Amino acid sequence: MSALNIIITQKADNDEIAIYKYISEEFGEVYAKKFRSKLINLFHTLSTQPFIGRPAKNDHSLRVFIISRQNKIVYKIKNEGIIVIRILNTKADLSKNF
Repeated sequence: MSALNIIITQKADNDEIAIYKYISEEFGEVYAKKFRSKLINLFHTLSTQPFIGRPAKNDHSLRVFIISRQNKIVYKIKNEGIIVIRILNTKADLSKNF
């Protein structure tokens, strides 16, 4: 299977910026950069292994992958690639964040 394109929605981009800012302010720039690096590596993995995330409970067209104890990404696999919809706290209710 060839690698799929990763498409990041504006909401997911805003989520990443907010998380990066929070980590940077609370724990330091080094940890914020580690988070961003981990996210980029995950996107590379998703592009070749799109089914590693589990189907979302309430919407099986969405998939969820846990990045860390605190964060998860929500994405959809489409013909044109993988659409990253949100980057959320692991405790966030998916139905209230779309």
